[in-house]
Amino acid sequence: MPLADSQQQRLLELLREAGEEPVAFAQLHAGGISFPAAVVSELELNGYPIERVYDHGRLVGVRLLDSEPRDTPAGHLWRWRPWPHR
Repeated sequence: MPLADSQQQRLLELLREAGEEPVAFAQLHAGGISFPAAVVSELELNGYPIERVYDHGRLVGVRLLDSEPRDTPAGHLWRWRPWPHR
């Protein structure tokens, strides 16, 4: 799936370079990502599995679990609705 945004491409590069180490949002911002949390969310919606890493309940960063997107983007997943529709 081609990425439409240079920020998304840059964020993926930074996460791939880090390997299994988490990358802090401050590091992503310093690496040229204007709004790292928003770009992470966009990549997740495009199917990239990104994990938020916590240490003692505090968010320390994010890491890429797989360098390629999943076959099914998150926006197309079936969602359970707890209320009946009329």
